[in-house]
Amino acid sequence: MTISDIDHNTLLRTYLFRDIPQPIFETLIACATVKQLGKDQVLFRQGEAADHFFVVLEGWVKVSRISAAGDEAVLGVFGPGEAFAEAAMFLGGIYPATATAVQDARICCFGSVALRTIANRNADVLFSMLGSLSKHLHAMTEQVEQLKTRNGEQRLAMFIANLCGNASGACDIQLPYDKTLLAARLGMRPESLSRFLTRLATIGVHSTGHKISIQDVNLLREYCEASPHRRERQ
Repeated sequence: MTISDIDHNTLLRTYLFRDIPQPIFETLIACATVKQLGKDQVLFRQGEAADHFFVVLEGWVKVSRISAAGDEAVLGVFGPGEAFAEAAMFLGGIYPATATAVQDARICCFGSVALRTIANRNADVLFSMLGSLSKHLHAMTEQVEQLKTRNGEQRLAMFIANLCGNASGACDIQLPYDKTLLAARLGMRPESLSRFLTRLATIGVHSTGHKISIQDVNLLREYCEASPHRRERQ
């Protein structure tokens, strides 16, 4: 599959390519391929050789690990304009997790051989990769902090608030994927997620299916930053 003009603009939004000179960006894109994934289709599996990294063009991709006990831990859910698997590819090792499409998705794939060749000629590529890895590390640090310092309702509230972007006052949003996956991403059980959604009605957050209506986004943000008044066992 070819890279469309819309795909081109999506790739330009990523941390990897945002600051790369245009000629180098075009050279990288010329080496890329686009892959179509159906819902629940696996892109790569934990333990396979890491010979590519990826940018989501459309849809959502879940990256997860399976423990020795058979439990799934969701490490991240990536949407349009987000890159993943850069570190594994550059280290030349194996993928430490499995990537699965959670809905129909289009993925831009960058091979390690072509990327290393281009990176060896221009340090801007390497600095962009470092910036992307730093962003992922920061996101993982924030995730751990939320798990340690925020109760379940607040973690859910923060997720919803982030979907509101810069909006203020009343706002309607759609959850980007199903609630079971959202619960796993936020470190809670699905039944806990449903309970927390009900409790958030006290601050004007109401849920109908995938639609979330917020009466006052600023009030929601204030709740996110408040000291947790209780902790829930997930």
